[in-house]
Amino acid sequence: MPQLITEYKNDKSRDFQSEDCELLLLSENRYFTFAIISEHDQFELLREYKQSDEENFAEFHEKVLEIDPNLKKNFRRVEIGISNKRLALVPGKIFNEGDSQHYLENSAPIWSSDQIMVDTIEQSEIKVVYAFRHSILSRYKHHFANAHAQNALTQYIKGLNKLLNKTTSEHHLFINALYDTMYVVLYRNEELIFANVYEFSTAEDFLYYVMLIFKEFQLDQDTTPTYISGKLDKDSIIHDLLMRYIRQLEFINTLSTDNLNIPGIPAHLYFDLFSLRS
Repeated sequence: MPQLITEYKNDKSRDFQSEDCELLLLSENRYFTFAIISEHDQFELLREYKQSDEENFAEFHEKVLEIDPNLKKNFRRVEIGISNKRLALVPGKIFNEGDSQHYLENSAPIWSSDQIMVDTIEQSEIKVVYAFRHSILSRYKHHFANAHAQNALTQYIKGLNKLLNKTTSEHHLFINALYDTMYVVLYRNEELIFANVYEFSTAEDFLYYVMLIFKEFQLDQDTTPTYISGKLDKDSIIHDLLMRYIRQLEFINTLSTDNLNIPGIPAHLYFDLFSLRS
């Protein structure tokens, strides 16, 4: 049975009409997060589920859709973000849709049960090619007639693109932490030059992937602005480790004041989920 691990409710809100609301849904390997946003851009409800050890991937996602009464409603708009590391970024100038599987095979495993999907990051003219379980995607689209699915990294980058005019350094690095995966995105001025998703199990793993980017792109650890978001706080081990090696480390809400907020919850915590609106 899926475990409900997080719930935030808008205590000041009366019963909302779901037909006027947006549903944002973030699908991870072992986690399922959703938020309901009213027509007035007001947060109504957020829940997070974790897969139990007895469930497989498909059973977990099927069961969450079945047991949560809020997901049985109709919504004005449904945005689904698919978060996994099985993806490849391809420059739009050389992209050929017929070669989508080939691009992905060079960087990630593909299974017969997969559907190959392609997103476009318009501002950077980059294609995001990724794989996701066809049966789960079909289940989402059957459950939500108006569902629109994209890779969560695509939407995260689109959210970042709105913040670039607030930075002045040549390079700026963005890091987003989920429960067991992380996004790393690097810009030179306003040009996207690197983006990837990594899986991690320890704080040391997390630090390794971050420092790998500093080394590969010869970034200065004292001067490169690095903005973090997601499941991090100032008391976390990961934050402590990053602070030891990166001097210009800040939470992303120092750049963004427009993102949806949950009262009493740091704005950076669900930047990835709310970026699905980008």
